[in-house]
Amino acid sequence: MGIVESLRHLYLSETALKELPSSIENLIGLKELSLLNCESLVCLLDSFYKLKSLSTFDLEDCSRLEIFPEVMDTMEELYELDLRRTALKELPSSIGNLIGLESLRLKNCENLVCLPDSFYKLKSLRSFYLHGCSRWEIFPEVMDTMEMLRYLDLSGTALKELQSSIGNLIDLKDLVMNKCKNLVCLPDNFYKLKSLERFHLEGCSRLEIFSEVMDTMEMLRYLDLSETALKELPSSIDNLIGLTELRLSYCEDLVCLPDSFYKLKSLKRFNVLGCSRLEIFPEVMDTMEKLHELDLSGTALKELPSSIDNLIRLAKLCLNNSENLVCLPSSFCKLKSLRVLYIRGISNLVVKNLFTTVGCRPVKQKDFHGLSSLYRLDLSESNLKNLPTTIKQFLCLKDLILRKCKRLKSLPELPPSLVYLDAHDCTSLEDVSSIKKVFEQALFCGDGLNRQLKLIFTNCFQLNEKGRGNGTSVEEVSSIKKRSKRAVFCKSLGWLFTNCFQLDQKAVSSPETPKLEMPFEHLVTVLTDYHQATPESEKRTSIVTCVPGSEIPEWFDFKSLGSSIYIQLPSEWCSNNSRINFSCFVASVVVSFLDSYNGMEFGIRCKCHLKSCNGDSHYLSCYVSSGFESGLSDHLFLLYGGEEVRGLVKSEASNKRFYNEASFSFYLDDGETLRKWIWSECKVKQCGVHLLFAN
Repeated sequence: MGIVESLRHLYLSETALKELPSSIENLIGLKELSLLNCESLVCLLDSFYKLKSLSTFDLEDCSRLEIFPEVMDTMEELYELDLRRTALKELPSSIGNLIGLESLRLKNCENLVCLPDSFYKLKSLRSFYLHGCSRWEIFPEVMDTMEMLRYLDLSGTALKELQSSIGNLIDLKDLVMNKCKNLVCLPDNFYKLKSLERFHLEGCSRLEIFSEVMDTMEMLRYLDLSETALKELPSSIDNLIGLTELRLSYCEDLVCLPDSFYKLKSLKRFNVLGCSRLEIFPEVMDTMEKLHELDLSGTALKELPSSIDNLIRLAKLCLNNSENLVCLPSSFCKLKSLRVLYIRGISNLVVKNLFTTVGCRPVKQKDFHGLSSLYRLDLSESNLKNLPTTIKQFLCLKDLILRKCKRLKSLPELPPSLVYLDAHDCTSLEDVSSIKKVFEQALFCGDGLNRQLKLIFTNCFQLNEKGRGNGTSVEEVSSIKKRSKRAVFCKSLGWLFTNCFQLDQKAVSSPETPKLEMPFEHLVTVLTDYHQATPESEKRTSIVTCVPGSEIPEWFDFKSLGSSIYIQLPSEWCSNNSRINFSCFVASVVVSFLDSYNGMEFGIRCKCHLKSCNGDSHYLSCYVSSGFESGLSDHLFLLYGGEEVRGLVKSEASNKRFYNEASFSFYLDDGETLRKWIWSECKVKQCGVHLLFAN
């Protein structure tokens, strides 16, 4: 083959090539050569270096390639070399002749045992990936400065230490050493990496000591020491004056934090999750204006420091499973920026302490003003039988999570701001007296807010359609009084009673147990009110309600087995007598779940095909989704997502196009990636449609 100047790109990926012909050096204009996944390739040409125009060379997954040829002359143009998952044991000492190389990838080269001493001569190198080179133990001396190297990934290697000459990487910004399980120490001059911004040491399980920081490091923003063997941090940690995130999660040997912790003035996020031997959190001797996330979950803390109110911007505090914590300091209520509080699985003393006492004194109204910004509260897995009535004082609370509160029997009056309540697996819950008011307030938002409401009572086995004793029933909660037609209807309502088997008329033995039709009928009544509302109140609305059940309610206008239904529309369903006299529909489906269903979130999509008297047709769709639990029996869903229908009927009515036929089809949808999976795990057994009339 003669000289070829015009060929720029040559792709030989996934071919059965064992070697390249020597004549390939005649491709003097070649810029890109790809041999990706050539699993039979065993060698490269010795004259490879003559490809002077080559800029990218891809040898990824050439799993039998053991030797990279000597680079006998400089190659100025080659800037990207990909050797991932090859069988290389070493690189040639002449690798330094790749003087234009910017990216070198050796990820998961499991046979690689060493790098050449000339590595430092790669003066143009910007990123170097050695992730997963599990037999590589020694980082070569960096004999001269490497001004261009920005990113170095040594994760999953067999390194025991770094050379002190690492300081010659004067512009290094990212150093990634996750899961270097043999690493026992860091160089004493680590602090000389003045350009370093992110340092990852997660999973370095033999690293016991973090080096003293002998000088300020202004650029280091992120430090991850999770799952290391550290027992303490040096007091000089405060020299990391630019640090914004410090992660120490699951450092199970960590017993203390430095008293100088509060000097980390730039710190925004601090995580000691799972540090099971950490008993004391240091006093915060001065204000920390930047810290807004603090995770102390799973620690051995017995108390929080009285100076915790110096965390004046703290917005999120996690104390989950801090089993030794017995009380909160009186200063806790001074955390005026606190918005999210997780105290899952914590002692009842702390929960009651939050609502009824502060420190050792009774709670006062002003204390709740201190926590007035709290909008998310997680009390899951507590042993409370009843929530304190003072919870209503948290006037900004939107999300209340009570999952697996197995002894909880009742809910008190809740804040009017609530939009999300998750009481999944509250197996003793009988009284939901507080929900009716929240339900009404959210459905008709007279304040003009386009609110959403989601109520989850899955696996609440004691909930009954008719109340017990003084308990409030689901029927009563769902009975909504007619409200102002000018009210703004909520944007989204989710009302889930998954696995609440006492709400399934077919799942109880008593023939006198009422059918679960009343709650659904109440919702439809509310929707009818909504459709009589004036145009000024229009908002996009969707509703999903779920209960155990295997049959469509009797009062539905049209019902069918399977996942589709065809209906003749009555003449009054669409009329242009009045600009507000238009209608919509509510759908219901019975979904059957196989035993293998694992609780993956899915949605139910409804497609509607409308046909008019003159042959015109229009396609519409609505979609509602939610997360469910595994191990479900048949469940009944009520669906409404009809703003598109409402808008269409209004516009078409004005053009005197009246629809007289409609077909509906329903299918389950979990997005694009797993749709076949969801079809094999659950299916629509029955479907029904109920028409809504404005008058």
